[in-house]
Amino acid sequence: MMSRVIAATFVFAVQQFVCAPPGIAQATEATTGAASVPLPAAQPAVAANDEAAVPDPAKLTMPRLVFTQTPVDEADYDKYFYFHRENTSFAEAYGDIKECDALASGISFYMGADAGMTSAAMAQYGALAGGIGSAIGSVIADAIFGSAERRKQRRISLRNCMAFKEYHRYGLRRDLWDAFNFEEGMGRKREAEREAALQLQALVASGPAPATGELGL
Repeated sequence: MMSRVIAATFVFAVQQFVCAPPGIAQATEATTGAASVPLPAAQPAVAANDEAAVPDPAKLTMPRLVFTQTPVDEADYDKYFYFHRENTSFAEAYGDIKECDALASGISFYMGADAGMTSAAMAQYGALAGGIGSAIGSVIADAIFGSAERRKQRRISLRNCMAFKEYHRYGLRRDLWDAFNFEEGMGRKREAEREAALQLQALVASGPAPATGELGL
């Protein structure tokens, strides 16, 4: 019965996507209970070396990280946090954060826990299923698990990836976190907003050592 529900949801999502007006695949995050905080514009990437292109950190403004924490803040550190690693250049942090963000927001995540679903969709619907990728996966995952669960899974994947790269995690107050982070529960953020946030996250991850206590994984 569950497989029939998933299949029906997938077919419906394909029909809705194909018939949708241009630009639907770039839908942004729906409101999640708090006002969205506009992020500063992303800096254009410049060639730092022959291997990669990174933004100029001198053109970025370090987000505010100092605050007086309360028990309410501490209770939400599983959601609101940032990363830092000693002796790390901005270019290294930028590359690591971009990679971990891609892994945490990839097609396997948007398609839910069953990685085999991607292959099955390709086999049944051909290139169309692969082309619309995360948009279809979002509909299926949200129908089965809900956007809150998808946000939770993204956070866990991001934490695991950054911990593997030996970054440490530090808690942050919600409003300060909103200034350079984002959540994804109903669709992928627009690339300009995503890039602006990732640049600031890299600036923080490679910046001065945090004054607050380190959190666990």
